[in-house]
Amino acid sequence: MIGTVQSSGEDGFTFISHERIPRGVFVYYTDAGKKVLCRVKCGEPLKQYPQEFLMDMNIGAEEVSGFYGLDPADFKYYSYSADVVGYFEAALGEFINPRTNPVSGERIEYAGQDILKDISKAGKGERGSAFVGTVLGSEADVVISVKDAVSQHVSVIASTGAGKSYTVGVLVEELLKPYNMAPVLVFDPHGEYSTLAGISNMPEFITPSYRPRVRIVKPENIKIRISDLLVGDFISIMDDGTMSDKMKTLFRSAYHNLRNNTKKPFTRNELKLEIEALRDSNNESTIEGIKWRFGKLSAPIFDDFQTIPLSDYFRVGQLTIMDVSGIEETYQQLIASVMLRRLFDAKMGTENNKYNESHADKFLPYPVFVIIEEAHRFAPHSGEAKSKGILKTILSEGRKFGIGICLVSQRPSKLDADSLSQCMTQITMRIINPADQQQIAQSIETASRDLISELPSLAKGQAIISGVAVNTPALVRIRRRLTSDAKGRSKDAPALWKAQREYEEKHEKPDVRADEEMDIGV
Repeated sequence: MIGTVQSSGEDGFTFISHERIPRGVFVYYTDAGKKVLCRVKCGEPLKQYPQEFLMDMNIGAEEVSGFYGLDPADFKYYSYSADVVGYFEAALGEFINPRTNPVSGERIEYAGQDILKDISKAGKGERGSAFVGTVLGSEADVVISVKDAVSQHVSVIASTGAGKSYTVGVLVEELLKPYNMAPVLVFDPHGEYSTLAGISNMPEFITPSYRPRVRIVKPENIKIRISDLLVGDFISIMDDGTMSDKMKTLFRSAYHNLRNNTKKPFTRNELKLEIEALRDSNNESTIEGIKWRFGKLSAPIFDDFQTIPLSDYFRVGQLTIMDVSGIEETYQQLIASVMLRRLFDAKMGTENNKYNESHADKFLPYPVFVIIEEAHRFAPHSGEAKSKGILKTILSEGRKFGIGICLVSQRPSKLDADSLSQCMTQITMRIINPADQQQIAQSIETASRDLISELPSLAKGQAIISGVAVNTPALVRIRRRLTSDAKGRSKDAPALWKAQREYEEKHEKPDVRADEEMDIGV
């Protein structure tokens, strides 16, 4: 027993305790033989020292109170407010709120592992489970449901340095464990996820019948096939602000003529010939202007035949890391757009029996999971991005076709609100910016306001996990990664400066002095 209920109201109840209890800690009371889980919101001293007791900086208030015959213990009781979560109903697999608050005088106790285990929707190590950490202040495991997380999308939101990439690494590790064997693709704008390559050789991931694979696709090996581009993609690449409406109209005609007359992928030269076929005496200069701008399609990233090979990138038990670092942002958006568009078409066609095993690069008969780092670049809150439309489509419709998305961002206020609200499992870490906190409060329905207020004070590696993949929101300490996270860490500038200076001193060449007899005066 750690406390006693003082009063109840519409916003929960208060209880008195002599212990210092952190916010977010789980406690419980017993109602009709059922243990009812509750979450502590905040606390304050039940009785405060008189102001006069606090004015002497040399004598403690406790000593002053003793001098006046007061019991210092009377000032060490606290009043806490708490919310009722409910009792766990195994048959329904969820917490049921009893619709009543505890009566005055009810005993309050710390929630033990026997109750806290019900926060998790799956058992540790079970098929379809992901062990991500422990309930803050306890040793109770937090295990999320992979089925719910993947089918209804995930968001990982955190300020820089709060452990965002580290947490994504933990999630990827769990997805590649033998009890999941997920096909995972990470769209990596900074090239920081290559440290996950160690998964394929670690004994924790290997069984006699299973060994995960890791494929890292370098920027120079990422190609966009010309025929995978939509007419809008072409125009956005070609138009530098000087492309006239007449040019756009003629180009659309050439594109649609070619698209309608051929069922196979077309090349740049074939499209150029279609543009030339529209030439007449009235549009000579316009056609020349289109052809000149068409030259932008000669960039190395575009190819007549190579494309993003879905069947190679999405395999059961394989992690594919698309390293797009070093590629300019507009092309990163274009790559993401083409990849997601082809993936959506393949999954939709497979589910609707349009594609079968004979369609080698379009047949994907199993769910897939895509992690989008720096998601605010690809679905911005304001402005447009080439990838925004298809990403929103998948977030709203992908569940039906087996495409799971994980949006990872450090600036939720810059991320499209509709996209964020489609992520029904949320892993939210330290957020300091008030605009970002407000965006989270508006987009994440399952996170209560008292938990949102915790965001600025979360330490590195602590998170609020909420949504459909757990039975109730909880403050969680993220578990240690099995793989290295060296690339995701901040640089230790002083240590690197020292190491560089030591290297220079070790390899320093002797100063070259001028011959004193030489006249080097100016």
